[in-house]
Amino acid sequence: MIISPEIKEATRNISSLLEGLGLPHAIGGAVAMGLLGHVRATRDVDLLLLLPALRSQEFADAAHAAGFRMRDDSDAEVPVTPAQMTTSTREVGHFRIWWREVKLEIFSPKVPLQDSVLKRRIRSDVGDFSLWITTAEDLILLKMIFHRDKDLVDVRRLLAANRDSLDVPYVKSWIPRTLEPAAGAELEDMLKRTGLA
Repeated sequence: MIISPEIKEATRNISSLLEGLGLPHAIGGAVAMGLLGHVRATRDVDLLLLLPALRSQEFADAAHAAGFRMRDDSDAEVPVTPAQMTTSTREVGHFRIWWREVKLEIFSPKVPLQDSVLKRRIRSDVGDFSLWITTAEDLILLKMIFHRDKDLVDVRRLLAANRDSLDVPYVKSWIPRTLEPAAGAELEDMLKRTGLA
């Protein structure tokens, strides 16, 4: 995988922090896609994190000590705080922290598929360190939920890159539980066109 030094450093640091705290997590987005066979340039890191409310202060303190920061409305760096994490997650579904100029978007599990993402996460090597990433199957499902043009391109490329190892029954089992009927039919068609259904 081709990964910029800044993204690699941010990914290494957040992975080390979360593993040190024993918090279940999975890196997703373009970083995971690159490790699963489809490289796409990225300027940020997406991850799913199971963070109990009682451990929010512990996480915030550890993140701040490790050099992560939040940003205020004027884009100035501010400390990581549980209050801002909670407010942002409630308002937009995730909170953001920064490692220097790299933005990390941290999502909390809200739906059953996200619980499955954390249970099925896989270990992947990134040069001199390893990290937990989202599987190809779960990335495909998540991207079909977002359903932007770039997500559909990503899905096609993930299907092609992982056609020999993809757990198709798993993907199909989640289609009626997670996708609108039209998106589900679209994914079924993509699977057929890739020779997977």
